[in-house]
Amino acid sequence: MAVDNEAAAPRNTRTKPRAGRAVAGLVIIVLLVAVGVLGYLLWQDQRQDALRQSAADDATRLVIQLATYDHTDVDQNLDAVVAEATPGFADRYREVSEGLRELLASGEGTSTGTVTHSAVESLDGDTAVVLVFLDQEVTNVTVPDGRVDSSRMVVTVVRDGDRWLLEDAQLA
Repeated sequence: MAVDNEAAAPRNTRTKPRAGRAVAGLVIIVLLVAVGVLGYLLWQDQRQDALRQSAADDATRLVIQLATYDHTDVDQNLDAVVAEATPGFADRYREVSEGLRELLASGEGTSTGTVTHSAVESLDGDTAVVLVFLDQEVTNVTVPDGRVDSSRMVVTVVRDGDRWLLEDAQLA
């Protein structure tokens, strides 16, 4: 019976290294999959952060553009806002601006907008809602020395390629 034990011993030694290699290979595969998944999640998180930042930056720029005007060239301001707005917002803005054109000209109105703070409230696919704190330095014939009007706005922007278009801007 001693011969059988010796024959059995080499088989066990051969099986253990194979099982160890199989477990090690499985562990390596699991680690590679985990690293891949974590890398993808990190990339996705960074992409969301970049979209949030670009939405806040573009909304800030668009609100400044919306709040800055000069009675001597209302069309330049109108064209600039319309060029970076969705068709729906552009139509609404044209309607409102037509009514204000004469008022701005007769009142010699000018305004310079400055955004002091902005933050993305929500980001859902290609639509972002941005909260904006706006200061508007206004001068006209009634206030020739100017005054600062502070507003809080809820701005909706929609992704169009690599830029955001103005979809809506409401006073909060």
